[in-house]
Amino acid sequence: MHSTIREIRKTPEGIIRAQRAFEEFIANHDFRLPREIVYTGCGSSHFLAKPLAMATTRLGGRGFSAPCSELLYSREWYPIGNPELLVAISRSGETTEAVKALEALDVPRFALTAYESALSRKADYALIVPAHEESVVMTHSFPAFYFAYLQLLLSSFGKETHNAELVSSLTGEVLESEDYIRELVEGFDFRNVIFLGSGILYPVALEAMLKMKEMALFWSEAYPTFEVRHGFKSIADEGTLVVLLVDEPFNWHEKLTREFQGQKARVLTVGRRDTGADYFMEVPEVDKLVSPALYLPVVQLLAYYKAVSRGLNPDNPRFLSKVVKW
Repeated sequence: MHSTIREIRKTPEGIIRAQRAFEEFIANHDFRLPREIVYTGCGSSHFLAKPLAMATTRLGGRGFSAPCSELLYSREWYPIGNPELLVAISRSGETTEAVKALEALDVPRFALTAYESALSRKADYALIVPAHEESVVMTHSFPAFYFAYLQLLLSSFGKETHNAELVSSLTGEVLESEDYIRELVEGFDFRNVIFLGSGILYPVALEAMLKMKEMALFWSEAYPTFEVRHGFKSIADEGTLVVLLVDEPFNWHEKLTREFQGQKARVLTVGRRDTGADYFMEVPEVDKLVSPALYLPVVQLLAYYKAVSRGLNPDNPRFLSKVVKW
């Protein structure tokens, strides 16, 4: 069995580890997150920085995210403002760009990582979430990191934190869709895939795109849901799977589904209600801020089974390494 699938299945366990990491942090640090925060990371960690920035803004602060390399070398082009904290994210804590990025701004530095590492040692504060993985690709550590930091964000802003046992249980319910996802992949040999999401689900679509490329070496795209209609939909045809990530669909989602079906593409809707799609996977109702933790396992499973169907080993994607250094 591949390490990747074992690690995707660890998502419920990762949420519990995340809660423990959050509780340990607040027990040992007299520190609360400020309102103005810049987030940075590379690859999956960059796509994790995006929903964390969105959550910060949604809760009344101001979050901004940028890839580490942009923060290091091109930050004058971005509306960074006057942040009170820089949060750098790296699973290994050894990624060259992430470690260097902690020097990019003259503000307090915070590390989000899975290990005691160069990143955690260089930061003023470190939230270490031990969701360790053998695979090159980031899977259950993504929702674990997200949940641990979200709890800290809620706590810092004087909001009620989430019930970790409940969220863990709900991710377990989502993972029960594994056979459905496997059968979808086996039954439809799609040759490209488009992931769509709005708001905090847009970064999930971006991460889904990356997972499909990393694991399955496969052509994938990601767009804000309705932006896809403005030229990008031209690539969709009878060989396309469109994955619509949506918590509460409304009539525009149904129109979009029919539009893609009119181009002979097939649609998988992942959310609270079907949109008339070819495939539908229900996700349990949850606070929107928590939703990335529930949607991520679905797209990870899709990428994993596409890789398997192509005879690839998703544990060791070509040209990639677990820790990116220069």
